[in-house]
Amino acid sequence: MLATSAPADELRALREALDVDDCLSAVTSSSDADTAKPAPDIVQVALERSGVEPADAVMVGDTRWDVLAAGRAGVTCVTVLTGGIGRDELCEAGTAAVYEGPDDLLAQLDASPVGRLLGRTGAPG
Repeated sequence: MLATSAPADELRALREALDVDDCLSAVTSSSDADTAKPAPDIVQVALERSGVEPADAVMVGDTRWDVLAAGRAGVTCVTVLTGGIGRDELCEAGTAAVYEGPDDLLAQLDASPVGRLLGRTGAPG
């Protein structure tokens, strides 16, 4: 699922850049929630659309607002340092793990909260 509070034009650009539409079960945008992050609205909409319970999801974000929104929706959040927010601020917000970027998360996937959710074992990154 792709849960973003970006407006439609940014969402189009994001989807083109990611090129993962064949992997998406649900997509949200700013038009799907009345209140932006750190409110949990957009995360809750994404969960509802995908039919996933909060305990069965891990959100990947890059800001403290992502971490707070995920937590308020009962979803574990891991973060990447690509949003200009420092490690300390992300940890203070409650992230489960911090990765340098998407490549670092993928390299440590088995030991990450995502890997544990998938039934793999290991410690957070």
